[in-house]
Parts: sequence; C-alpha cells; structure tokens
Amino acid sequence: MVGVKGFEPSTSRSQTARASQLRHTPMCVSEGDYTPYRTVFLEVCRRGIMVIIMKQLFDNVTTFLRTRTTYEWVLVGLLLGVYVSLSLWNLTKGAIWFDEAFSAYIIQFNAYDIARYTAADVHPPLYYWVLKVWSTIFGYTEVGLRSLSIVFGVVAAGFGYAWMRRQFGKQVAIISLAILVLSPLFIRYSQEARMYTMSAAIAMAATYVMTIALDSKRRRDWIIYGVLVAAGMLTHYFMALVWIAHWVWRVVVIRQKGATGKVLLKRFFDKDWLIAYGLAIGLFLPWLPSMVYQLVVIQSGGFWISPVGVDSVGSYFGTLVYFLQSNQVVGWQSAGLILMAIVVGVSAVVTYRRLRVAERRSYWLLLCLAAVPPLVLYAASLPPLQSSFVERYLLPAAVASALFVGLVLVVGLRRSSIWAKLTVAAIVLAMLMSGLSTMYFYGNYNKNSRTDIQTRNVVMMVRERSEPGTPIITNTPWVFYEAAFYNSEDYPIYFLDKSTKYEFGSLLMLQEDDRFKIKDLDKFLLEHPTVWYIGHASAELEAPRDSLETIDRVEAVSPVDGKSLYKGIKLQTASAE
Repeated sequence: MVGVKGFEPSTSRSQTARASQLRHTPMCVSEGDYTPYRTVFLEVCRRGIMVIIMKQLFDNVTTFLRTRTTYEWVLVGLLLGVYVSLSLWNLTKGAIWFDEAFSAYIIQFNAYDIARYTAADVHPPLYYWVLKVWSTIFGYTEVGLRSLSIVFGVVAAGFGYAWMRRQFGKQVAIISLAILVLSPLFIRYSQEARMYTMSAAIAMAATYVMTIALDSKRRRDWIIYGVLVAAGMLTHYFMALVWIAHWVWRVVVIRQKGATGKVLLKRFFDKDWLIAYGLAIGLFLPWLPSMVYQLVVIQSGGFWISPVGVDSVGSYFGTLVYFLQSNQVVGWQSAGLILMAIVVGVSAVVTYRRLRVAERRSYWLLLCLAAVPPLVLYAASLPPLQSSFVERYLLPAAVASALFVGLVLVVGLRRSSIWAKLTVAAIVLAMLMSGLSTMYFYGNYNKNSRTDIQTRNVVMMVRERSEPGTPIITNTPWVFYEAAFYNSEDYPIYFLDKSTKYEFGSLLMLQEDDRFKIKDLDKFLLEHPTVWYIGHASAELEAPRDSLETIDRVEAVSPVDGKSLYKGIKLQTASAE
C-alpha cells in the first residue's frame, strides 16, 4: 500500500482490519453473488442523485427567475413572442366569414355612418372605429384586419401578467402567462377581425387599474377606471359581465371585513366608486338608446344561438381546453379533463389556505372574473329569455381562468415533489397542445351551423376559370358580405336587390348602398351575357333565371367535414351562344 510521503500507515492496524473483514465475510458466498445487491444499491443511488439534480435544477430556475429582473422580462418577451407566433401561424388559412366580413364592410364608411349602421345591428361601434384607423395604416387585407386582434391579445396578456406579478409574484405570473399564451380559445379569437381580444384587453386593464386605485386612493386612477368601463361597454355589451364580477368581488371583500346591511352599502357606494361608474354611465349614455333597441330586437325577434342545457357547461370547459364541444371530448381527453378538474379544485383550496390576507382578496377577484361571467350569462340564457351563451363572448373570463389555473397550480403544488410538478406540467402542456392542434384544424369552422366557410375558395376557382371582366353574382346577401372582401375590378361581385329581404339590421348597409346591387337582372344580363352565380346550397345551385344555361360548375370541398356546400355555376344567355 502506498501512502502519502511522511504518513506511512500502521502495518499492525492494517492487518487487524483485514483479518476482521475476513472473519465477518461468509466463506460460502462468492464475489459474483453480490452482483444483484450491488445493482440494486447502484440503482437506488442513481435515482437519488437524479431527484437531487432535478430538485436543484428546479430550485435554481425559480431562484434565477426570482432574482434576475432583466431575464424575467426576456422570458416574458419570449412567451409573448410564442403567443404572436401561434396567432400568426395559419392566420390566413380560414376565409373571411360573415362576422368578419361585416367588420370589413362597415369600415368603408365614415365614423358617423359606422355608428348608424352598427346601431341597426347588435354591437356597439368602438371596435369598428379602431379597426377603420388600423386598416388605413396596415391595409385592407386578411392579415391587416386580423392583426389588430393580435395586438389587443398582447395587451390583454401583458396586463394579465402585470396584475398577477403585482398580486402574487413573478413565478406565479410567468407560469400563468405561459398557460394563457397556449390557450386555444385565446389564440383562436386572436386570429379573427372581431372585438373579442379588445374586450379582454380592456377587462384586464380595468382590473389592473381598479386594483391600483384601491391602494393609491388617487382620484385620477378611478377616473381612468371609469373611462375603461365605458370603453368596454362601447366595445361589447357583454363586458357588463366583467363589471358585474367586479361588483360581486367588492361585496365579498367588504363582507369579509364584517360589514353588513347599511354599513355594507355605505362602504360599497363610496365616493370614488360612484365617481368612476358615474363617469362611465355619462360617457356611455349617448349610446344607451341604441343598446336598448338592439337588446329588445334580439330578445323579441329570436336569434341564431342554441338554447342552453347541461351540455353547455361541458362544452364551455371543453372549448377552453380542447376547443371541442362536450360530446367530442372522449377517451384520454375526457380522462385528462376530469383529472385536471380534480387537481385544480384541490389546489384551489390549498392555495387559498396558504395565501396571505391581501393575496386572498386578489384570489377572490381572479376567481370572480373567471366564474361570474359564465354563470350570469348562463342564467340570463334560460327561458323565457333568448339564449346568448357563446364561448367567444366570454373571452375575458377565459383569460382569467387561465391565470387562475396558473396561480393554483404554482401555489397549490409548491410543497409537492418535483415529479408531481413535472407530471402536472406535462399533462397541462399535452392538453393545451391537443387543443391548439384541434383549433388549427377547425379554424373558423362555424360550430353552430356546422359550416366550413369556403366563399374565398369558390371566388378563387371562378377567377381561374374566367376571363377578366366576368361578373360574379351571389345568391344571398350573407354570401355577398363574405365574397365582397375579395371583390376586384377584374372580377366584380354583386347581389340581387329584388331577392334580398332587408329584414335584419345588418343588411341596412346593402339597402342604402347601390354600388354592388343589381336592380334589374335582365338589363344586367344584356350587358354581361356570361356571369358566375355562387352561393351556399345543400343541393344543386339553381340559376336565378330559367332561361340561363349552365356551362360550367365549381364547388369547394371542406377539409373539415368533407361537405361541398359552397358552389358556383357559370351561366350564359341565349344571345351569347
């Protein structure tokens, strides 16, 4: 045995130890018999080392995020970049459908006419005003119009992150933001030229400002909050559900402080709160008669939304996670949804117990934002009222739901093992990826009418099979709105005035606008003996005149359901032969 120079081992002590080892070693066991025990020992050591490494890695990451502000913002920027990338991906895959086509058509007019025409429809005008300004800068294209929703999505996510960071810290805020930017419903309506992400942005901004106003007691903050409340109502009427959530939360917080009866009312309607909502009502007041008219027409005249039922609740959560209706969530997807419901439910209780008093008030606010709007809208959709329960109307609540899940998973699982955290994270990620995949597959498929919008494809087919100057006539005003977006000088698009019943307010623009209207079809055919006639039809598309001869046909097959509902026929008069 070689020792370190100057420190030779004692020979007698070494021999004694060797003899003791030989005495306690069973002579009947060979060296090879220790192999199974050695393997088990090494495996236990290996797993123990892996647990230590994973735990250390997790602790290092969380410490890194907690102490490095610069890198925190880099990570937030990356997450927002992921959101923008997911929203831009396949942005132009789906054709402009009726709601978007209405947005695109109405912004051709001036601000006053925009307000007048939308007053006859079902929505307030603020989004259309903003979209008009946006289109003058970024263009009147699918990308140009739809990109505004992505911008508002960034604003919504940014205010959501800022509020979560202020109330619960950086780690909770980052995880919550990660769940939000991967949420299929949020991505889906960031790809549509409608007001839904604008509503979500206003909702999160107003919540953030309200929280600051409660802490600062500054009148300026309450005035900003009041302006945001009015802006929300001028964007979408169902923003009232968000303000109801704020009111419910305010009652909960005041009651938790022991106030009831007159004391509760006095504290609830304090001077700042009255100023904020008084300002909001004052700003919204000029539009109030239009809102009353619209709500009365919708409730009395019927609408396209299906009645609510037990399945509506399942469909809401199925859409949030998988972008699927309740009857489509089966197999492992169903098991995952049930499992996560249990995990989130248990974690929500654990989280509440672990939070401080101030954090518990913020917890209740986030829960109210996530739960109150769908509950109130569901109740307001029960008979005898007309149903208005549509998932996209609840996008602000969907944003709050994603943030709430992030909160309860981070805090509720904080003392769990690293393996439990990684397992839950993997399941959540798999569910959201599945939802995104489904969302990209369906695109703007109309789940209510079970229709895949193919107007653009039909127009493109017609162009490929026609000479420039060949007019295209649509069989309904609804198809005209969708087709008009693809109108061009070489292939002008029209609709028939005589066969159009202007019974809906959304058709007022067409009733008063003669640019694309054919008032006398016979006279038109004399000038254009060859035309294309396109539309949406379950059977064969019929020509508007029996005397017209069909010389060509096209139809667009949906990749979603395989149906060919959008068709076109090329017609020719006898004089053109």
